[in-house]
Amino acid sequence: MSFSERWREHLAENGMTYSEHFRFAAGHGVGCVVAACYLIVHAFLPCFYRHAGSRLVHELEQDFTDHRRHRV
Repeated sequence: MSFSERWREHLAENGMTYSEHFRFAAGHGVGCVVAACYLIVHAFLPCFYRHAGSRLVHELEQDFTDHRRHRV
């Protein structure tokens, strides 16, 4: 399967245009970076961001689940 075929197939499987997919994936990537920053601060200073990292990771997972549900 060629690169362009895989590209189109992935977008079709997710029911998204390229720009929708870009916003979704990039937004979640930024969310992961933010969660990682909170978790690193928490690693050094356990009294800070005690639930922020796990909350953000849960929100990201929920968004993926909701997206899959709406796709069907």
